[in-house]
Amino acid sequence: MAYISTGEAARMLGVGLNTVKRWISNGALRGVCTPGGHWRIAREDLHEFMRSSGMHPKTKKMPGRVLVIDDEPSVCALHKAILEHADFPTEVQCVDDGYTGLIRIGTWRPDVLILDIIMPGINGLEVLRRIRADRDLDGMAIIVVTATFDQAEVAKTLQASGVVAILPKPLEPQRLLDIVGTCLALKDEGAHG
Repeated sequence: MAYISTGEAARMLGVGLNTVKRWISNGALRGVCTPGGHWRIAREDLHEFMRSSGMHPKTKKMPGRVLVIDDEPSVCALHKAILEHADFPTEVQCVDDGYTGLIRIGTWRPDVLILDIIMPGINGLEVLRRIRADRDLDGMAIIVVTATFDQAEVAKTLQASGVVAILPKPLEPQRLLDIVGTCLALKDEGAHG
């Protein structure tokens, strides 16, 4: 049985996250609480809820949300410029430190995260650790773009954390577009499959 997060259900239905949680708490929508305290909804239960409520999934293709966390303003501007000229719809936001990035992830819920590793304060490895500790963020694809690509310990940690890709700086724009496009296409398939 396939399960989805409350955030995915909210996006599919075009409602707020708190609305979905309220439906679960009042018994209108069946949900399962994970040992970590996060709610999951079986796809079958969501489809049954939609049928019984006369709701339909959002059919308008929403732009994919991409968050860039990099402490170099020129790198952020480059990523944003590349993605804004993609042949798929994207909404791009940039932040320049790990702490602000974690807050933005929590409030904005990007589909794809483009993450630098070497940053002051909370570095990219710590951002990854905190993301992986939150099961509600399992659906977010993470692409690491870093100059520390060749350091064995960093590469080992990144591969173990389940990132989609590790790209070296300087960045190949078409490679980034290909990877982000694939991540968003797979997310759309999963939401409609």
